[in-house]
Amino acid sequence: MPVSRRDFAIGVSASTAWLCSGFAGELLGAHPEAAKLSGSKKARILFNENPLGPSPLSLSAIESSASMLGRYPLSEGPRLEMKLRKMHGLSYHEASGELSLGPPPPLEGSTDLLLGIGSSEILKSIAWAYGSQAGNIVEAHPSYSAVGDSAAAIPGTKIERRIIPLNAQNLVDITSMIQAISADTKVVVICNPNNPTGTTIPLSQIEAIADATPKSALLLVDEAYIEFLPHAEKISAMELAKTRENVLVARTFSKIYGLAGLRVGYGVASTEVISRIKPFMLGRLSMGMAGVLAAEAALDDKQHIAKTRALHQKTQEQWERGFRAAGWKMTASDVGFCWVDLEQDSTPLISFLAERNVLISGGKRWNLPNCVRVSMGTEMENDQLMAGVRDFKRG
Repeated sequence: MPVSRRDFAIGVSASTAWLCSGFAGELLGAHPEAAKLSGSKKARILFNENPLGPSPLSLSAIESSASMLGRYPLSEGPRLEMKLRKMHGLSYHEASGELSLGPPPPLEGSTDLLLGIGSSEILKSIAWAYGSQAGNIVEAHPSYSAVGDSAAAIPGTKIERRIIPLNAQNLVDITSMIQAISADTKVVVICNPNNPTGTTIPLSQIEAIADATPKSALLLVDEAYIEFLPHAEKISAMELAKTRENVLVARTFSKIYGLAGLRVGYGVASTEVISRIKPFMLGRLSMGMAGVLAAEAALDDKQHIAKTRALHQKTQEQWERGFRAAGWKMTASDVGFCWVDLEQDSTPLISFLAERNVLISGGKRWNLPNCVRVSMGTEMENDQLMAGVRDFKRG
């Protein structure tokens, strides 16, 4: 079933509405104090944002971009792309900094890279490129479901969603996912580390899924939180994206780099895959000047990443003490958020904390009302959370 321009336009509107409704539901459906998010004492620990914000180098780049905001980043974007290509060992052209309106010259090699409005644009474009015809999408649950949700919103789609529950350790059930893959599978989605559980599977298991994925299908590995891992290169599927013709790795600057408000992401895959999803993306004019410059600077600030990892380690220990004392089950997390099972409806806790200016994400978003996802905050915000948990348990 070919996709018309009209269908694509309707779908973009539907996907945008879905994105907005997701945030609205997370806020308004669970938090009576949601309308007052701007309060200075509000612990906003529900969106997996980096509480440290952008790095000093990124802040300096953002400041320097002010005089350039009247321009499209047509020469700055290629410079960021070159830097990412170098970082991942891909072929590249030296960015001259000069304005070029023509198509870039072809690169050697079979692997390509493209920038997006966060990784969200890439994920939604995958839904259109692969999920607009009959077939199935294999995805874990609970996990980040942007591809499946977006595909389901395409007008006239007949896509089937094969949802595979996580195992007892809140890890992706590799055996069940492989069993769900079939000849008419269009996309297999792995979020690693997984959102909302914060758990990670080894590269060998992702390789097993890649082996089972038909060549006509795409294996998407969403690595939005991979930089939280000290030895990310041992877990990342980036080498698979460089050596397999149907694996795409998506990454974002919204998480550990602290640039959620500027929306910059990228994907790495074979030239064939990139060519297939590019028509559904906004292209070279989608990037904002401040975001491009901030992302380029962020790649150089290793100290900021180390500082964020250190805060997570301290926060993780605080979570384990506090939630264990409360008698709740917390899944050990590798990233800047954690998943907690209260074994009872979490709404009273969410409302109690919201009244005390602490906003966390309820599990109803994933149809798991007994659970909550808690994002890493500043030390003051984390203390605020734990004080609220203690008060809640005291009744």
